[in-house]
Amino acid sequence: MNVQEDNGTLPADFQGEAFFRILVEKSRDMVCLHDIEGRYLYANPRCKELTGYEPRELLNRDPYDFIHAEDRRRIRLESHDLAKAGTNPHSIDYRFLKKEGTYVWLQTHTQPIPDVSGKIKYLHTTTREISDQIELLDKLKLSERLSGLMSELAHVGGWESDFLTGTIHWTEEVYSIFERNPSSGLNKEIIYGYCHPEDLVIVMHHNRRLGETGESYSFEHRIVTQSGRVKWLRSQGKANYSDGKIVGIYGAIQDITLSKIVEEEIRISEKKFSLAFHNSGIGIFLLDKEGRFIEVNQSFSDLVGYPAEELWSKKLNDIAFSEDTALVEEMFGRIFSGEKESGQLIKRYLHKKGFLIWTLITAVAVRKDSGELMFVVVQVQDISRRRTLENILREKNSRLKSVSKTLQERISQLEEFNQIVSHNIRSPIGNISTLIKFLEEAETEEEKKEFVEYLKETADQLLCTLNELVEVIKIRQNANVSSEQIYFEEVFERVKGMFLGQIMEVGAIINTDFKDAPGVVYPKIYLESILLNLFSNALKYRSPKRKLCINVRTYWQNSALMIEVQDNGLGLDLNKYGNQIFRLHKTFHRDTEGKGLGLFMTKNQVESLGGEIRVESEPDVGTKFIVQLNKGYEFAI
Repeated sequence: MNVQEDNGTLPADFQGEAFFRILVEKSRDMVCLHDIEGRYLYANPRCKELTGYEPRELLNRDPYDFIHAEDRRRIRLESHDLAKAGTNPHSIDYRFLKKEGTYVWLQTHTQPIPDVSGKIKYLHTTTREISDQIELLDKLKLSERLSGLMSELAHVGGWESDFLTGTIHWTEEVYSIFERNPSSGLNKEIIYGYCHPEDLVIVMHHNRRLGETGESYSFEHRIVTQSGRVKWLRSQGKANYSDGKIVGIYGAIQDITLSKIVEEEIRISEKKFSLAFHNSGIGIFLLDKEGRFIEVNQSFSDLVGYPAEELWSKKLNDIAFSEDTALVEEMFGRIFSGEKESGQLIKRYLHKKGFLIWTLITAVAVRKDSGELMFVVVQVQDISRRRTLENILREKNSRLKSVSKTLQERISQLEEFNQIVSHNIRSPIGNISTLIKFLEEAETEEEKKEFVEYLKETADQLLCTLNELVEVIKIRQNANVSSEQIYFEEVFERVKGMFLGQIMEVGAIINTDFKDAPGVVYPKIYLESILLNLFSNALKYRSPKRKLCINVRTYWQNSALMIEVQDNGLGLDLNKYGNQIFRLHKTFHRDTEGKGLGLFMTKNQVESLGGEIRVESEPDVGTKFIVQLNKGYEFAI
């Protein structure tokens, strides 16, 4: 080959074989010569950089020893066999195992070299590294896959119109949105044909303005798909420029039908909620997680007397009754923290004008899917009237129970009274009848005189009994005896004066405390009698083992005025005598004189005015009588 004649003049240093050796050995590609089976016969120095092997290490080696197993068959069919047959195959990409043990991506072009007879004798290969290109290509393919997947998930299709070539490209998702077979193709007229008749003008206007002026657009419109379905699309378009001129336009369409349906459902739901919220006859408000009002309806505003704009600056407890704040904080704290989703509570609100309102509140938390609290919906029902009626009902029930108890006591007392009358009168009358019979049969004046004396004694006893019973009846019939303002200090001093001699005789210690309840409106004669009987009882049943101490005090308890008379006397076994203490003619200490009338009279006097008396006692410790004076005057019978 005459290089100088065919390719120009070469410097003297580049004549002959030296010239070609320089070209091969200085090449940026790996240049190799192979026998017909592919074994290396020559490799230029570039192979060291690409594969890590020195050229001599490759000589007589089979390239397939280094090629990745997944690539060998493809290389043989698409390159090696074609070259052996005398055909110039296209370049082929494959993975080659480097000396360090890792694979590198290479691209090789193989060229057959025939001998003078035309028979293929050698194979010439030129190889370069394409790892960066392969990595870039993989990323591009991944990006395309992800982009396609995202377009499918987001229902987004793209298009591009090239003004220079007059072509329009549509992505597959565009066909899917229009429910059209991709093999049928698309053009501008077909697209316009899918537009909803009411939206066609605006679609054409935006596309015309985009092509003429480059004015970008983004708007929503409807289409009618191939199957006749109406869909909502969001369309966007922009212009392509070259040297300041519009050379094309491109854009995207997104199927937003589902979001439109959801938006409409949300709008209807919000409208329903708004109508129910603002027109409800029950108070409703919304609270944020700090307990602040964020929305209130008119019914709640009217209930508490605050305009809505005033409530927005307040927290729930700002208008709650102070005694209810702990209950409110406990229930709403558990709702705010997520411990519970709802709660119900009866609480009081403080009206702006200062009066209390009883309400039943029901609270329900509204949360995001993540569980984060958005707000709490609270319904408030005014139960002030119901609460008042409940209180009245409870009071009536209490009164009825008290009346029932009083009636039972009266019945029991009447039965006891009947027994007393039957026993205490029958015996003297029977005795008188017998004495009269004896008197009639008496033979001497002396006998007659004796029986007359017996008759007088029996008559006196009967008269005494009758007088006692009359006193009890008077008390029962005198429930409406006039009351007056009296002071305990004055009444007790008068009572104490009646026993001054006995007090001095036994050296009794008397303590009084009337400061908590110094006076009362009550029948004076009854109060004196009550104190007299209780004081007399303490003196009469004193203990010989210790100096007598009597403590008298008055105080208020649950709106009732109480009198306590306590001593350190003999005391009683209440387990044994507790149900007999206030009965007529019952005495419990044989060594002490008593008729058993005082406590019976006291009980009747107290109860005739709706009061109550009870006793606490312990043998050899003492006794305490507790009198409740003003319990239910209206129940006196």
